[in-house]
Amino acid sequence: MIPFQSQNKTACGNSSVVEHDLAKVGVASSNLVSRSILILLFSLTFLFSSTNIILKQSYCVDGLKKVNASLFDKQIKSDFFVLKLPKNRAVYSVTTNKIVSKFKLNDINTTDLTNGIIVFENCKIPLDLKSIKSVLRSKFIKRFPTIKVKDIKLYSPSSLEPNLALYSFVKLKISDNVLTRAKGSFEIVLKRGKSIKKKYLKFKIDATILLFKANYNLRNGKILQNSDYQKVRVDFSKLPSGAIVKELKKSYIIKGYIRKGSILRQNNLRIKKDILKGSYIKAVLQDENLILEIDAHLLKDANVGDIVKIRTSSGKIFRVKILSQKVARILE
Repeated sequence: MIPFQSQNKTACGNSSVVEHDLAKVGVASSNLVSRSILILLFSLTFLFSSTNIILKQSYCVDGLKKVNASLFDKQIKSDFFVLKLPKNRAVYSVTTNKIVSKFKLNDINTTDLTNGIIVFENCKIPLDLKSIKSVLRSKFIKRFPTIKVKDIKLYSPSSLEPNLALYSFVKLKISDNVLTRAKGSFEIVLKRGKSIKKKYLKFKIDATILLFKANYNLRNGKILQNSDYQKVRVDFSKLPSGAIVKELKKSYIIKGYIRKGSILRQNNLRIKKDILKGSYIKAVLQDENLILEIDAHLLKDANVGDIVKIRTSSGKIFRVKILSQKVARILE
């Protein structure tokens, strides 16, 4: 019995030791978890307590003479001065670093969503912008029948006096050259009683336009066929100079060389005339009752009614008036 009890005692002793060790492990684990939670809470507290400002590319500063931090984020608790704005400037640009440095001095982090430049502008224009946009849109459509206007934004290149709201919009003037651009400026005429004012506004148009792209390499002298090109709609800001913007209703002939995929331009084409250079024609010379017919060919393209030169088979050159596609009258 004694050995048995001794063994039992030993077993109980070992059991106590194991339980004691497990308790120590449990305490250690508990301490590690507690420490981890404290570190996490400290990190989160630091993360949420530090202010982070998101910097955008542009901000409206209507009527402001200076920019404070609250313009960038209204949640800033302690507002501070950032930038002084120049007088009579509707648009003012500064480098992003200049703004970032102001926030760093105040221990505020920034997230930069700009391209290195921040623009401050007077967004409010005291005018009837709806009517102005409508007229401007109609001018673009008249100039480019296939244009599709998504949006037009208007800006003022200088500060506008508030009392302009009392004036009525009369008309706008814009040159044909400016109408080929996605952004530019134009003049507006305003009237109030006998008082007339003229102001300049800037615009930026978001639109697409229908153009014509070559399906193949097109060589000089080829008569343009419908299968030679396709219609494509492109961003208006990418409109090439001299691109054909109206439907190709007339017959055209290729001038020079057009690569496959190129946009057709006015200087790439010439209108096909009634009779092409080199075509044979019957030249008639009439002297009283005597009528002389001579076979010849044209030295240049011509329409019926044109006066051009021909060359006979014997090499003689005459001036003739084109009577039809097959007959011309020799001029004395």
